[in-house]
Amino acid sequence: MLTGKAGLLDSLIEVYTMEKGTREFYRRAAENAHLDVSREAFRELAKWEEEHMGYVQYLYQSLMEDREFTSFKEFRQRVRPDTLEGGIPVRDIEKWLEEYSFVDELGAIIVALKMEARAFAMYDGLRKEAEDPSVRALMEELKDWEEGHIRYLKDLRLKLTETS
Repeated sequence: MLTGKAGLLDSLIEVYTMEKGTREFYRRAAENAHLDVSREAFRELAKWEEEHMGYVQYLYQSLMEDREFTSFKEFRQRVRPDTLEGGIPVRDIEKWLEEYSFVDELGAIIVALKMEARAFAMYDGLRKEAEDPSVRALMEELKDWEEGHIRYLKDLRLKLTETS
């Protein structure tokens, strides 16, 4: 779990793992969505999380001067996230997915909004308590990403409520 005392490399690994878990959530949400608008939105969010993973990997490998490309490639394939952004345990999200199977698209968007809001709050808190200026800058950027996701999901929620 991320803390304000973590160094940049450890933070990048933790963030990468959470981004991967969140990407998987959005992929599953897209597979289970009933409406085209929701399916496309969840695919777009999964794509953004994939881009975040690539950016975090780039930062990590730049710091390591590409010495660990093979190891990172193996890490990417093997890592099994136990939490999503915001520190939400994967088992909680998986249980929700199994129970509700996205019968209600709006419900899936509400869960995604809560998840993104928790991630925003977590990164903002870590930004404030980070001892390493590089970690503070990373957390600021991550907080901004989550803010964009929240705006996107709020717009989607509005579209769905207007059409129903």
